[in-house]
Amino acid sequence: MGFQSIWVVFSFIAYASSRPQSSSVSYQQFTAVATFNNYATQGNTVCGPKAPSNPLYFGAAAGDLSANISGGRCSGSIDMSVCQGQSPAPSYQGPSCPKSNCGLCYQVTNIGPYGNTAPTPSTGSASIVVQIIDSCPASSAFNFCKSDVPADERCGSSATNSLDIDIGAYQALTGAAWNNSPNLHVMIQPVVC
Repeated sequence: MGFQSIWVVFSFIAYASSRPQSSSVSYQQFTAVATFNNYATQGNTVCGPKAPSNPLYFGAAAGDLSANISGGRCSGSIDMSVCQGQSPAPSYQGPSCPKSNCGLCYQVTNIGPYGNTAPTPSTGSASIVVQIIDSCPASSAFNFCKSDVPADERCGSSATNSLDIDIGAYQALTGAAWNNSPNLHVMIQPVVC
């Protein structure tokens, strides 16, 4: 092997190891349930900002029990004594959550209504991009106190990928404004932000 061949191999290795790792995103698709939240009225989020870095994206929280999109389990445990009906007591402090998936992006495609809900208006298979700005912890009383809501629709099931998406995305996914509307069955795929 001549000097030029060695230099070319060394240059390629140096180039490949210095490239950003955005190409390491797995592009596998997963099914999920999309629930909806008004982040503008929420006190805080795990990741800090209440909105994604790109104004064309929608903010979302990944369920901490989600098999394929969780950033890790949040602290805390389910303690029904903090519930006052379907909501936590006013003095309730939520769990602490890891920030490992803050800023990740997913393409979300509406594939229809979720569970035993009435059909939702649809623009076909409309897609949006969400950026993770929060976590949706199963150990949060804001979720587990909703005992009249199935666990898979309140970030409480490890068998379901859960995305809690900003309510503004509902219209982009269905063509109808969100008004305590039913949850959606969606396909999600990691994408580079």
